[in-house]
Amino acid sequence: MIPPDILIMMLFSPVFVLSYFFTYKLTREISTNTIVKKVRIVILIFSVISCALLIFPIINYIDELVIALDGTPAEPKSKIYRFGWFNQYTNGIYFNVYTFLLSHLLAVIIGILSTIRIKR
Repeated sequence: MIPPDILIMMLFSPVFVLSYFFTYKLTREISTNTIVKKVRIVILIFSVISCALLIFPIINYIDELVIALDGTPAEPKSKIYRFGWFNQYTNGIYFNVYTFLLSHLLAVIIGILSTIRIKR
């Protein structure tokens, strides 16, 4: 049986995909029309640094969850023994505030990179 949290995430996935698309589109539009190239590069560097820094809270969240569940799915004492990593207890690993921000920052980075033209 599919956990209810997964069903809700599946139902809202079109909303997430549209939000990524509109973030990309808005970033691209603002970047080409109003921002000078130096500011684009500063925003790009800030976004890349932010993505790198977001990795730390994601890893910390995973570590805390594994501790709260008494181990990984491979450990017999664990609450999720033999469930695998994709279950009702661990679906927060894949979608939370940190991963949401990370994915939108990636959309911003792709939007800015698509507007930077390399001179040959």
